[in-house]
Amino acid sequence: MGKALQIRVSAVTWNEDLMEEIWPKLSELAFSVPIKHEGHGVLEMVRALDEGLMFMQWSCARKKAMGEGIRRAAGLKKALEEALANWQPREANALSDQLEDTLDQLETSIVA
Repeated sequence: MGKALQIRVSAVTWNEDLMEEIWPKLSELAFSVPIKHEGHGVLEMVRALDEGLMFMQWSCARKKAMGEGIRRAAGLKKALEEALANWQPREANALSDQLEDTLDQLETSIVA
């Protein structure tokens, strides 16, 4: 790292519009959670779903159907952020694939 230039390893949702195409139901559910949304990317969606699971008055059926998947997604998000913080981009990339697979599964398990 130089005096003015920093090197960072990060994960960014490059096109937030894709969120509604790939996970339309999850996006709608997540971004209806009344928290301050810094953006509408993958990591922000996982955070919103996790907070929704903990703090929203979702139906028992929704919590039962989605709870395990949301907790798994939140754990993968945390592990991905830790891998990035530890400069492990290969590990972060593998975790991002697992996270997206988990979100794919959650998209099909949404319950009102």
